[in-house]
Amino acid sequence: MFAEFRTEVVGSLQAALPDVPLWAIIPDDVAELPCIVVGRPGGRPGRERVVIDLTLQVFVLGRRQQAGGNEDELIALVDRVFVALGGTRGTKSPGGEVIAVARVDARTLSVAGIDVPAYSVEAEASAATC
Repeated sequence: MFAEFRTEVVGSLQAALPDVPLWAIIPDDVAELPCIVVGRPGGRPGRERVVIDLTLQVFVLGRRQQAGGNEDELIALVDRVFVALGGTRGTKSPGGEVIAVARVDARTLSVAGIDVPAYSVEAEASAATC
């Protein structure tokens, strides 16, 4: 269930953003920025006993502040990720999973020891456990 959820999130991002580099881990070279990094899935019990609410962090990494124009570029990219994951209304992934965005937070991440501006986008879906 966790692997399938991650696969569906990756598929949704690849289908909507074929021009953006997609990574499984944070790259170790700032030359790879901007990019999207798909994190590891997690879950918490849903409102119903037989449902788990799956979550997954998608990190949108921008270029360093000195790169010029990066803030607009980063915000435009996080907008595209938000839409690709269905916003708060949700969308069907290529495999038919309903995915939505639960939260978006601005943050700073380290790439090769250099702090870069980023966003954390939390994708969510629900799955039956029986």
